[in-house]
Amino acid sequence: MNKDIILIQNFIMATRDSGYKSTASALAELVDNSLEANASQVEITIHKKPDGEFYFSIRDDGKGMSVPELSRAIQFGGSSKFNSRRGLGRYGMGLPNSSMSVARRVEVCSWTSPDTIFWTYLDADEIATGKIKSLPNPQKRKVEDVQISTNSGTIIKWIKCDRVSNKNLNILMRNIKAELGRIFRYHLWGGKRIVINNTEVLPVDPMFMRKGENLIGGQPYGEKLKFDIKIPGSDKTSEVQVSFVELPIAKWFNFSNEIKGKSLITKRAGVTVLRAQREIDYGWFFMGGKRKENYDDWWRCEICFDPELDELFGVTHTKQEIHPGEVIKGILVPEIEAVARVLHNRVRNGYIEVKKNHVPPSVKGEMESVDKFIEPPKGSNEATYKFFKNGIHIPESASSLHNGVSYSLQFEKLDSINFFSTIYNQHKLSLVVNTNHPFYNKIYRPILLLRDSNKKDFLKKVEILIFAAARAESLLYNTRGKRIAESYLENWSKVLATFLS
Repeated sequence: MNKDIILIQNFIMATRDSGYKSTASALAELVDNSLEANASQVEITIHKKPDGEFYFSIRDDGKGMSVPELSRAIQFGGSSKFNSRRGLGRYGMGLPNSSMSVARRVEVCSWTSPDTIFWTYLDADEIATGKIKSLPNPQKRKVEDVQISTNSGTIIKWIKCDRVSNKNLNILMRNIKAELGRIFRYHLWGGKRIVINNTEVLPVDPMFMRKGENLIGGQPYGEKLKFDIKIPGSDKTSEVQVSFVELPIAKWFNFSNEIKGKSLITKRAGVTVLRAQREIDYGWFFMGGKRKENYDDWWRCEICFDPELDELFGVTHTKQEIHPGEVIKGILVPEIEAVARVLHNRVRNGYIEVKKNHVPPSVKGEMESVDKFIEPPKGSNEATYKFFKNGIHIPESASSLHNGVSYSLQFEKLDSINFFSTIYNQHKLSLVVNTNHPFYNKIYRPILLLRDSNKKDFLKKVEILIFAAARAESLLYNTRGKRIAESYLENWSKVLATFLS
């Protein structure tokens, strides 16, 4: 008795457990398709209904799909580019597989000209109950029934979404923006746009080198490593590129653990792996016998390869992971592990140097305890203050004291002549002392090196003086006041440098 190779009712439910790491990972498959269709913009709309059910709409301005292409698009493995090595896709599983992993129903609408629109769908419940046994034929839609603003494009709707990775809409959106910004950072830098609920997705650079929704400060270490790898089943080769960066320990050392964590400095040591300029995995790859340690938070590695090497890197069909084989590990591990060990030692030595030169402000606690008596920085909505002869600003209402400002101090080589720079953000004043300025080298640093009992009291007075100037500057945070403060600080620093030279 002949039996079907696939029992479709069970298959459709099993494929919903394909193992996408998150909703963003599933959405990335659809963004892949849009980019391959030469879309310049992908708009994602996420709506949470009163009953808690989520609804997604993914719209692009790509070239659209013909009727045969639309039919294949919702068929598992139905892509005309099956096993292609020229783009982001490969297996033709992306649209149905990713969609079913999040939603029980997906609808696809596409047009190659604004006057001809076709629509089709895939519904897990209808398949599981036997209501339909084959893919529905695409149906023509009335132009007035579909809101379109481009000559061609595609709209995908996820309906009956029962497997969203986070039920809180704001957290879900934030996670999706961060993940898509990282996965497609090179495409975003190249001019492509991804928009979520009318908010543009910014690139996220795990190397901390390029502008985006991230800190900038990573510095390249060494020359880029390049490997010509033989393509399986071919006489040709494909190039793998490996880059390393060091993060600025002296500049970011004094960040709180919370800021380091939110900025993805700590607990993110490892390698970002990109296939066709699209991140496909992030982890501790090709490190041989080197264990991951805390020092390794302060450097990063990026590996870029083309789809011709998919088998060697062990790319999964969901394009979320790599499982590198022995051949590619044999080529990359010796070089990458060697550099990783050098960078580990450089970070350790850098920490020693920073700790030797770093002295937290001795008056930090005292200043923070009385800061609530000082007028809040300009632009805040804090209480109204009036001035008394003793120099203390008191609020009009005794019960309306603001919470005060927190202080931090760090040392860094600045490009400007200024003795210090000030950053004020969300009730935190960060003061950066310029280690290139004569005041630091001739007065401040010698104080730090003093061993006698007068050091602590003298250092306290110097730090009070500097922080008072920085705190006063925060009271001038309107355009004209800030310009005056910046001009005065620059001139004062120049005169001070002249007197000390």
